[in-house]
Amino acid sequence: MDTQTLMKEIALGSPNCARVLDTLGLNYCCDGGGRLGLEQVCLAVGQDTDEVLARLEQAQIPITPSKWDGMSATALIYHIRDTHHAFTRDQLAHLAIMLERLVRRHAEARPELNGVWSVLQDLRDDLIPHLMKEENILFPYIEALEKHKLEGTPLPPACFGVIDNPIRQMESEHTAVAGLLQKLRQATSDYAPPGELCTSYRIALQAMENLEADLLRHIQLENKVLFPRALALAQTV
Repeated sequence: MDTQTLMKEIALGSPNCARVLDTLGLNYCCDGGGRLGLEQVCLAVGQDTDEVLARLEQAQIPITPSKWDGMSATALIYHIRDTHHAFTRDQLAHLAIMLERLVRRHAEARPELNGVWSVLQDLRDDLIPHLMKEENILFPYIEALEKHKLEGTPLPPACFGVIDNPIRQMESEHTAVAGLLQKLRQATSDYAPPGELCTSYRIALQAMENLEADLLRHIQLENKVLFPRALALAQTV
C-alpha cells in the first residue's frame, strides 16, 4: 500500500483499514472516492496523507489472540470480555454506520439491503443486553466462585438461585444468536449476493462474515469451556 493505492483496494484489503477510513471520513464507496488514490482523496478533504497511511499500515498488523487453554476461569473471562465482547460491540457499531449509509444510497437498486439491515438490528438488539448480563451478573459470580475456592473468600449472594439457571439462559440466547446469524447468511446469499456490488457493500459483507466467525468462536468458548468450568466450580462450594 502507498499514497497512490486506490481507496477501494485499501478498504477491500482489510476490514480494519475500512474502519480507519470510515473514522477519518474518507470515502471509498464506488459513488465517491473508491476509484481515486489515497493521496488525492486525502488532499480533497484536508487530511495529511502520510499520517493516514501510517494509521492504515498500523491497522494491518495482525493481533494474535490470547490462548485460553490452561487459563483460570477469571483469566478466561477477561479474555472473552476484552477480545470477543469488545470486538462484537465495535463491529456492530461499525456495521450500523455502514448499513444505514448503504440503505440510504443503494436500497432502491439493492432491495435486499432492507432485509439485511433488519436482521442486523435484531442481532444487535439480542447481543447488547446479552453481553451486559454476562459482564454484570454471570461473569462476576464465576470470578467470585473461583476466588472462594482458591482464597477462601466469602461467596456473594446470588440473585439467580443456582448458577445453572443463568448458564442455561445464556446458552439459550446463544442458540438464538446462531439462528440470527443463519438468517443473515440467507439475506446476503452467504455474504456474496449476485451482481455488481458497491465497494462499501462488499466491505460490509466482509465485516458481517468476520462478525459471524468471531461470534461462533466466542459462543463455543463459553459453551464448551467457561460454562462447564463454572459448573464444576459450583459443585465444590
